[in-house]
Amino acid sequence: MSRLRHILGRNLRLARNRLRLSQEVLAGESGVDRTYVSGIERGLRNPSVDLIEKLAGALGVSPADLITDPAPASLREVAPEADERR
Repeated sequence: MSRLRHILGRNLRLARNRLRLSQEVLAGESGVDRTYVSGIERGLRNPSVDLIEKLAGALGVSPADLITDPAPASLREVAPEADERR
C-alpha cells in the first residue's frame, strides 16, 4: 500500500466518523458503492482525483484535507451538525 493511499484512507475515515456517517451514506452521497469506500479507507483502492473531490464535498472538507499528513485537527473533532446528517 502506498503511503498516500494510507493517509487518504485514514483521513477519509476520520472525516466520515467526525460526521457520524456510515460508509453507505457517504457512498450514496458520492455516487460510489459502499465497498469502494471501504476499500479506500483500507488503502486498497486508488480513487481518481474527481472522486476525491466528490468525497471531500460530501464530507464538507477540502480535497487537500484528505491527503494531508498529519491529519488536520478539524477532521478529528466531532462536528456539531453531525446528528443532522445520519
